[in-house]
Amino acid sequence: MTRAGTCVNFANGMRMVEVVFLDTNILIATVDPQDLHHERTVAFMQSVSRNPLSLSPPVYAEVSVGMGSEAVLAFLEEWRIRPSFAAMDTPALWELAAERFASYRANRKRSGGDAPRRILTDFLIGAHAVLAPGTGYAATLATLDRDFFTQYFPELKVLVP
Repeated sequence: MTRAGTCVNFANGMRMVEVVFLDTNILIATVDPQDLHHERTVAFMQSVSRNPLSLSPPVYAEVSVGMGSEAVLAFLEEWRIRPSFAAMDTPALWELAAERFASYRANRKRSGGDAPRRILTDFLIGAHAVLAPGTGYAATLATLDRDFFTQYFPELKVLVP
């Protein structure tokens, strides 16, 4: 078993399947034909759609702000994306997000930056992918924000369209 995979039993035996968690920016770019990244995120989504696709509750909430809940549900159904709400009950997720957010704040302070430019939600999205429910392994996160997630969540496999 790989670090970012789960085993799924198929008629022809076992094969590795990565759960791909989606960041908000991937979903927004996929939905909005005017978005600078639209074409490449649509192509990316098509290429990873053989894998189980999921998203965290913070991503669900952020996307719902712009689309409305009915449109979000239709989009999730169209792309076969399954929200993963259960992991938010895990104290380890909140502790990991807080730990990485504290590290970020300390780095900002050391570099002479003022108030943090990132919000805790970004760290919840990363922690959720790290503690992917049901796998026990770090999952894969698809995002347009590679630098942030690779710096603060180095255990994640990060995909950028």
